[in-house]
Amino acid sequence: MTNQGRRHVIRMAAVGLVLVTNGACSSEVSTPVANADLQAMEADYVAYGMVSFVTNSGVREGRVEADTAYVYEQSSTAMLRQMSIVFYDDLGNENATVTGAFGDWNRETNRMVARGDVILLIHGDSSRIESAEIYYDPGLERIWSDSLTTRIMSDGSVTSGTAFESDMAFENITIANMRGGARRVF
Repeated sequence: MTNQGRRHVIRMAAVGLVLVTNGACSSEVSTPVANADLQAMEADYVAYGMVSFVTNSGVREGRVEADTAYVYEQSSTAMLRQMSIVFYDDLGNENATVTGAFGDWNRETNRMVARGDVILLIHGDSSRIESAEIYYDPGLERIWSDSLTTRIMSDGSVTSGTAFESDMAFENITIANMRGGARRVF
């Protein structure tokens, strides 16, 4: 090939490259980066597989886990999905676990609420408390529910009531308007 022929081929390749490049720049991407629900979300950020620890003066009191956490910085709130909270006793042993379909956690005060088929498993006596929602307030050092509550003991006995309240050592559990099982404070 002559020099003039090579120059012509190079010019044609350059023109083709410019056309391809300009065509690629002007075409719009038709697929979104995220679905419409995610794009419309007002959360500051989303954490997947979130694990965080609740501490008081540097002492670990609990562990919060969620499949997904929607975090809102201004309100210090995280909306949790498929969540669990593990509470520790004074010696650092796990003494209770709360699981729920979703809930809220104030990261500033550590107040929490779990909702949706909530189960509180008390490790010390292997009993469990089931309710539609369960609240935790570290400032009050209590855990409670104002919803229908069922407590199932390790021996299978069942006690139900309209609400429950407990200290964080799970030594003083009261069930309001009890029916079934023993009529006493556990």
